[in-house]
Amino acid sequence: MIRKDSAAACAECARLEREREAARRVGDWSRVTDCAVLLRRHPWHPRHGGKPVVRG
Repeated sequence: MIRKDSAAACAECARLEREREAARRVGDWSRVTDCAVLLRRHPWHPRHGGKPVVRG
């Protein structure tokens, strides 16, 4: 399921959401997990309030 908040916030989030859904449809659970991790780590993801994450 594509979350509207993340898709609206960032083109990269939208791409990863679409890729995750496509992988889920064909049963590529490794790629589903990869996309989920990349979404969580993406610095502009809405869970960070739309602000970049500064690491280090």
